[in-house]
Amino acid sequence: MVKDIDALLVDLKRFRGGIADTSTLIYLERLGLLDLAARCFSLRVIPQVVAEFGMRPAGTIPLTAVPSGPADLVICQEASRLGLPVLSEDRHVLRAARAGQLPYYNTLMMVLALCVQGELAPAAFADIRRELLVFARYAPWVVAVGDALFEALCHAPTREV
Repeated sequence: MVKDIDALLVDLKRFRGGIADTSTLIYLERLGLLDLAARCFSLRVIPQVVAEFGMRPAGTIPLTAVPSGPADLVICQEASRLGLPVLSEDRHVLRAARAGQLPYYNTLMMVLALCVQGELAPAAFADIRRELLVFARYAPWVVAVGDALFEALCHAPTREV
């Protein structure tokens, strides 16, 4: 069950980063937001993700002392070990995060976190959302939650988030 919108806005205001999967790095790069996200959030990457991505994106924090194994598995292991959220678009990774009771965020939520934290103008959100949904395969309920969060953000500018 999804948390209520006010609680999610608070989560996004407090969001500081996590262990990034290759899919999220690719999505952020395609949106032209990877540099901004890496400056604003602590994006940690494991060697497996660096290899899949083809390089370590500037501003990301490498985690080198990690177990070998598939990126999907190691991301969740490291997130659990460090007490950090999982950042992914991959349904398999997100299911593993949920099963391990780990917090997780996708690119849509990270874009909203940038808006909530004042790092991205809310006026830019509609175009970014439209571009993201060209290649992202989010369930309709995920998009609906994102839209509800944006609506709440825009219509309650004096709200203490």
